[in-house]
Amino acid sequence: MTGRSRTRSLAAIFGMIGVVGLVFGLTAPLLNLMLERQGLSGRLIGLNGAMTALGALIFTPFIPAVALRVGPFRILFATLFATALLLLAFKIFDDYRAWFVLRFLMGIAVVVPFLISEIWINQIATPQNRGRLLGVYAGCISAGFGTGPLLMQMTGVGGWTPFVVAALLVLVAMGAISMARGDSPYLDPTGHKSPLPYVRAAPLAILAGLMYGAIETGIFGLLPVYGVRSGFSEGMAAAQLTVIAAGNILLQYPVGWLADKAPARRVLMLCAVTGVLGGVMLPAVKDSLLMWPVLFVWGGTITGMYTVALTLLGRRYTGLALASANAALIVAYNAGAMGGPPVLGQAMDMMNPDGLAYGLAGFFLIFVIANLLVPRERASPAA
Repeated sequence: MTGRSRTRSLAAIFGMIGVVGLVFGLTAPLLNLMLERQGLSGRLIGLNGAMTALGALIFTPFIPAVALRVGPFRILFATLFATALLLLAFKIFDDYRAWFVLRFLMGIAVVVPFLISEIWINQIATPQNRGRLLGVYAGCISAGFGTGPLLMQMTGVGGWTPFVVAALLVLVAMGAISMARGDSPYLDPTGHKSPLPYVRAAPLAILAGLMYGAIETGIFGLLPVYGVRSGFSEGMAAAQLTVIAAGNILLQYPVGWLADKAPARRVLMLCAVTGVLGGVMLPAVKDSLLMWPVLFVWGGTITGMYTVALTLLGRRYTGLALASANAALIVAYNAGAMGGPPVLGQAMDMMNPDGLAYGLAGFFLIFVIANLLVPRERASPAA
């Protein structure tokens, strides 16, 4: 691949994934607010939203084999088109019972662009810049997620407008990725098609994905509740989330740079220790100006774990092996996304409201202990 084609491919990937993140950041709160307007309980709203993670969790292990058979670009383009159709279907079938099925299908469709993008970037990257490129990738996703709620304020919650806008944005993403159609990633047919062997071969990277899913989903779902229970206004609670999102966006390149210069395992440990300290400090500083820098650094730490885990896998695997290892990481993320929020919600109820902060610190602490106890990763399958 020439330097020009690398640049073209990276621009296409970053543009596409930023738009996909924007669509996801728009539709997730949009659908939940519409369910709230229908008078559904919080439990039903939470179960409805969990169907997206469930669809991704079930389908992800099959993506490497399907991509090998039909081609990475074809499955990417097909699932983007399916995403656009599903967005319109939410308005056509405006009933929460139908949304259980639609959100499950959305989870299947939307996970493919993330997996193919991560494989693609790792193939383009060199050992000298892999962490930084993946940091830019994570920053693009976070920027999209953070912009989605702002776009929802412009489109409104009722009517066709937000769904049509979201579907059109997916078409924009399809146009962006079409610029690199001839440079799509190559999957060497050698290697495991199943993600399972890579859970044992790279346990720390997979555990980082699991913790990231639990922590990120817990923070973005429950931090506004934590803020209100702590005595802040709804606007101030939203501002806390904005600062965390800013840390997610702005600190990924420095974290990626550090992963390029130091062993990935050490950088993961640094992120986890910082996460523990942030969780322990937040209850003590939430009534002072120190809260804002703590939230900012904490936000970068959360996404940093996923960035470094991707870097670690990219250093060790290629071809189909990389696709399967990456699938294992995404499966772990979605498992964490399903299991983390209920645990953190229970912790917040038991120690109202600071149980959320201490529960998040506990998740980071689990990773710190694992980093100390788990030996260096074994020789990997089909590396």
